[in-house]
Amino acid sequence: MRKTLEKYYALFSASLQQSMAYRFGFFTSFLGEVVKICVMLAVWMAVYRQRSAIAGFDYPMMVTYLLVSQTVNNVYGFKNDAERLISKRIMDGSIVFDLLRPVRFVNARLAENAGQTILQAVFSALTLLCFKLFLPELAGPASVAYGALFMASMCAGFFIMFSVSAISGLLAFWLMNNWGLRSAKAAIVNFFSGALVPIAMMPGWMQGIMEALPFKNIVYVPTMIYMGQYDYMETFVRIGTQIFWAVAMWLLAKALCGLAIRRVSINGG
Repeated sequence: MRKTLEKYYALFSASLQQSMAYRFGFFTSFLGEVVKICVMLAVWMAVYRQRSAIAGFDYPMMVTYLLVSQTVNNVYGFKNDAERLISKRIMDGSIVFDLLRPVRFVNARLAENAGQTILQAVFSALTLLCFKLFLPELAGPASVAYGALFMASMCAGFFIMFSVSAISGLLAFWLMNNWGLRSAKAAIVNFFSGALVPIAMMPGWMQGIMEALPFKNIVYVPTMIYMGQYDYMETFVRIGTQIFWAVAMWLLAKALCGLAIRRVSINGG
């Protein structure tokens, strides 16, 4: 057991070091996300000049929701390389070497992705603190307890996000080129997770659809927990639902990987 964990830790550490080695690419991508947040903030500022509240969100609440939700999205979303690296390995045939290694393919990609995510989390948190200096409307966690529950919720959301990305990448076994699927996945997750607009602002029928899908557990639920919008009982129910989806999506990714490995087909070979 210990030796197995050491193998995955080595992958985690190597991924973290690689992210730090390519600092310029990381920082330029991250800067692009900061600019996007500023643009979205300007749009919502213009919207709230016309009204005091929308679907129960006043301007300070919207500022907090926007910045926290984008921080959560950036932690394990803006440069989530799981699907890109998986599909690349399938396309160039290097997945054969991965399958020969004494580690499980999906587990190894999880360890690598966690290494990238740690660095993203540090810089995302620092960015949020910088925004706090200029935006007094940005509130902290509703309480220390809600802050801890927010972190637990983010961990569950990370597993859901990773599994969705892994499933998208593994579909390259059948599609051979999943660039279009990756783009569609990004758009679907951003919309249905509440990263663009709070789910509470959607029409009732759309909220029903979003509640039935796992994506809201990636961004919307952690952000609402941070803001203390659920009581403690509902918060625990929400986190329990996140854990359910995390396990379900993980098992689906593992099952899809098993099917894919049985029909390994190297492009051009």
